[in-house]
Amino acid sequence: MKMTKRSLITLIYLLPTFLFAQNQEKLTASQIVDSSLVFCGGELQISKINSAQITYLVTEPNDSTEVVHDKLKTGEKYVQCMLSKTYLPQTIFFDGEKISKVDGSSVTQITDIESKEEVKLKTYSLIQYGYKKLNYQLSRLPDHKFENADCFVVEAKAQNGYTTTNFFDKKNYRLIMVIYPNGNKSVLMDYVFKDGILVNSKIGNSFAKSKVKNILKEIQTWDLISVHLNENISDTWFSCPYTDKVFVPEYIKTGRFASTNGDPTTFTRNDISMDYTDDKGNVDLRRFLVWGFLSPDTFGLIDEQAFKNNDKSSASQIFVRVVSWDEYGYVCQWITDKYTDTQDYKLIK
Repeated sequence: MKMTKRSLITLIYLLPTFLFAQNQEKLTASQIVDSSLVFCGGELQISKINSAQITYLVTEPNDSTEVVHDKLKTGEKYVQCMLSKTYLPQTIFFDGEKISKVDGSSVTQITDIESKEEVKLKTYSLIQYGYKKLNYQLSRLPDHKFENADCFVVEAKAQNGYTTTNFFDKKNYRLIMVIYPNGNKSVLMDYVFKDGILVNSKIGNSFAKSKVKNILKEIQTWDLISVHLNENISDTWFSCPYTDKVFVPEYIKTGRFASTNGDPTTFTRNDISMDYTDDKGNVDLRRFLVWGFLSPDTFGLIDEQAFKNNDKSSASQIFVRVVSWDEYGYVCQWITDKYTDTQDYKLIK
């Protein structure tokens, strides 16, 4: 019988049911995780993800918001940078060897086993795929029934003892909750498919150390803004440029720069403004800037016309953070009231 592409796709998505539905009680932990990966797009397709860039809007329990940009090179490097107009910016850098945390103006080197293992898992776009690639020991625990889902429960344990508890929906083997060693929980509330691969589009986090008794008032939610797979990511993103304090060198604060990804942009930055030029070198847009908006690596931008109109509304402003830099240029993230993105720039000498 000749198999069409449509029937092959159908078979892939129904494979967990065909293989294991007759006797779910006898499923091993490894079979449950394998079935979950089938639902997520299939291990073969997942293994082809070399890099991922995922952006979320995070809403805190007090309704304040921040933007989180996650970037990873599969199994190798990871960076998470958080930016808002309310909180101090934060970044977690993992260059494959060391973990550095930047929090506002402070820099900390992280060495504890739990954090190291957690960041290794984050170098994979799907945590259950990370369990397999990092050779976690998988054990099946007693099933658990929630109000809206009947779940398989799998314990995943690293060689160093780091252990998570994972809940998979029996209907489709989708991972719907993870409990981490510190007691924090992530509920994977909704999902989308990008290039045939599952991406969690809505996540709810609760924290074990929270003093709020009503769990509904302590949930932090993450809503997907964008996802890009297998695009080139500069190594500058994963390298922390600081040793003990946050600063931006003068050759990054002032100079001539051109974008190396995204929309083509060329500008000259001085102490008070950024002048954007066209192909002929003529200035076609000027934005005024002020450094130190919330931390030494951040600055605010406002268009010249808004400045002349004395428009001080947040809608007229762009908030930028220099995440990392080297001798050749820098990488940054930016937010407005409605939009956010990241950008790479090279220094034109």
